[in-house]
Amino acid sequence: MLEKDKLIRTSRLVVKTGLLINRLFLAAVMVGLLLSFIFASQMAAMLVPQGPDVRSVITGLRLEMLLGIAMAVAIDRLFVALAQIIETVREGDPFIHANARRLQTIGWALMVLQLLNLPSVLIERSFPSLGTGTPGFDFSAGGWLAVLMVFVLSRVFAAGSAMRDELEGTI
Repeated sequence: MLEKDKLIRTSRLVVKTGLLINRLFLAAVMVGLLLSFIFASQMAAMLVPQGPDVRSVITGLRLEMLLGIAMAVAIDRLFVALAQIIETVREGDPFIHANARRLQTIGWALMVLQLLNLPSVLIERSFPSLGTGTPGFDFSAGGWLAVLMVFVLSRVFAAGSAMRDELEGTI
């Protein structure tokens, strides 16, 4: 029955698509970062043809790319864990110890994403020559509540799977 569940099928598709897009983004940013060292002068000429802040713009862009890499890695960990949880739901056995660990991984990934707002603000303030295109600080109460909720759910799954194991041991 769960294999035919529309929500599970759609979730699998969305997570797999998101994982692919995120990995393509990660590869593109890594290539961009590498190219920023190989073609620094050409990039500077394209970005700031007459400006005195060429070195600042290149440094700011590199820091933004490093931040993008960190975010993409956190999102990758999140998507991988979520895909594995969805598979256990599809198979009909989601209340296992592994899913408790996966939820904890998702919680840490969400926390990292929330914390990466801080370096983003520092980059924005330290490199005003980047302009307004840099992401600014965005405190998200919902984001922090999601972090808390996922860690609590991780504990719920751990306790539930332990109770299930104990019950199976008594039968």
